[in-house]
Amino acid sequence: MTSLAHPSPGLAPPVEPDGLLHDLVRDQSLRTPDAPAVSDATTFLTYRQLQERADALSGHLADAGCGPGTLVGVALNRSVDAIAAALAVLNAGAAYVPLDLSYPMERLRAVVADTRPRLVLAGDREEAVRLLGAEVPVTAVDAVAPTGTGAATRMPRGRVEPDAPAYVIHTSGSTGRPKGVVVPHRAIRSRVVWETAAFPTGPGDSVLHRTSLAFDISLQEIFPPLATGARVVVADDDGQRDPAQLVRLLARENVTTLALVPSLLRALLDEDEGLRSCPRLREVFVGGERLDRPLHDRFLRHATARLHNMYGPTEYAIDATYWTCRALPDGQEVPIGLPLERTELYVLDDGLNPVPDGTAGQLAVAGDQLALGYLNDAEGTARAFPDNPFVPGSRMYLTGDLVRRRADGALEFLGRADDQVKVRGHRIELGDVEAHLLGLPGVRAAAARTFDEPDGQGTVLVGYVVPGPEGADPRALRRAMAERVPAPMVPADILPLETLPLGPTGKTDRTALPEPRRAVQDTPRRQTAAGEASVGSADETAQAVVDVFAEVLRRPEVGLHDDFFDLGGSSLQAARLVNRLRKRLGRDLALATLFEASTPAGIAAVLEEAPRARA
Repeated sequence: MTSLAHPSPGLAPPVEPDGLLHDLVRDQSLRTPDAPAVSDATTFLTYRQLQERADALSGHLADAGCGPGTLVGVALNRSVDAIAAALAVLNAGAAYVPLDLSYPMERLRAVVADTRPRLVLAGDREEAVRLLGAEVPVTAVDAVAPTGTGAATRMPRGRVEPDAPAYVIHTSGSTGRPKGVVVPHRAIRSRVVWETAAFPTGPGDSVLHRTSLAFDISLQEIFPPLATGARVVVADDDGQRDPAQLVRLLARENVTTLALVPSLLRALLDEDEGLRSCPRLREVFVGGERLDRPLHDRFLRHATARLHNMYGPTEYAIDATYWTCRALPDGQEVPIGLPLERTELYVLDDGLNPVPDGTAGQLAVAGDQLALGYLNDAEGTARAFPDNPFVPGSRMYLTGDLVRRRADGALEFLGRADDQVKVRGHRIELGDVEAHLLGLPGVRAAAARTFDEPDGQGTVLVGYVVPGPEGADPRALRRAMAERVPAPMVPADILPLETLPLGPTGKTDRTALPEPRRAVQDTPRRQTAAGEASVGSADETAQAVVDVFAEVLRRPEVGLHDDFFDLGGSSLQAARLVNRLRKRLGRDLALATLFEASTPAGIAAVLEEAPRARA
């Protein structure tokens, strides 16, 4: 039987893919010890200083018994220290487990229960202990000082092989509990080596790091530049979620390489100057969501950088395919492209047999970047990573994604074959959302589905509940979900239903679940709280804020005291709201303001005192 793999032509890795991930960084630190390695808003480190900080932490980890076969939590926000901590764990021979402290306590403790880390490295020890539990051993990275001697790091206790785990990243699971994907050094190093050959960076280049360590895109932002002598620029919170601030950061730091989701790229292009104010920007990688044709064409018209559409599951070390965007014939969608080096792609039917080109089938991936499987889940691993019938003695991963192969070998993404969805670049199991909804007080039955926003603005997640006799308040349910799951898993709307629609087999028919009525009306918008006057009687600024709330959230009614996030607003919609208010009112408004004053009344009060926006 013929393998349907199409290796990428002409890309010979400059270094051996087999080896350990952190050795790439150590080798570079020996070549350019005094070159800038990483910087954030408060700290700037050379390669020598970064290595010394990581070595000091790895020595502490070794003393605590962390080495091959152990897991170590990294509970730090994006920062120089977070990068040093991840390197330290790898130096010690252990695998790191990202613990994003912005996640709800329940989610964090589920990850801790699954991984049982030997130790957790944290920035704020007290906050980490509060969120993770007093029984988890936590060390503050500030308590471990670099020696400054430049001495070689202590060797791990036991040999570390390329097939040893490098990190464990948790994704949404259909049972309501996150599942940990275990990725070995061989897999992630192969991915890094491929990028350093295909899209080289080096001294003088700057790569933006804006993604939480809890997502594997963060490794693309950190390790390829540190393996080639470039600098990693760490974005602060405003710099990673506010498009206007992000554009200024890209220009100020002379960023040459950027990775982001298409919905954020769209927000950057919506800024007045867009990416035209970033002349050094050379490569832009998008992934995590479908890159639609209008956004693709808009970028090619207005930007000078190259745009690359990337695709890959967490189970295959960041990416399995890539496509460098170019002009396309009318009516043709943007493909997810061709395989990375040492990667094989199979388009299969339900019996795992290859289908002809042009025919839809499930995508399976195999090759050097394959994960080891799911932590503590042998059954799930066996189901998702079956033996590869085309290469005896190897395995492949069944992605659950439907694709078809074009005549030129590129793949087109068609959708999902199961209940997994992508919301703002985050992989979510609808069953996970439903399990958490069902666990809320007053809910007898629950369902969830997604809808595409108009004009390519992304995907919106909607929850449905059948309330018990005592009833259920949708806004209270949203707040309760926000305390239990990461933000992308919180439905933008929760709709009460008398019953859930059922299909012929008696299962919930998600396709019959109603779309929320969110279309904006042209009639004057009135207050939704009892006893309030209409917006028409409020001042001009408040009226404008209410109008923009309704436009962005696509709601027919918004009240002066309605909370943006209670109405289902996301962080990207928040950025869109701030951008429109700046343009409409000519006032300089920081995105952070919306997280402090999240109602039209609150924002209007801030805007009255705000300075005029810069031209």
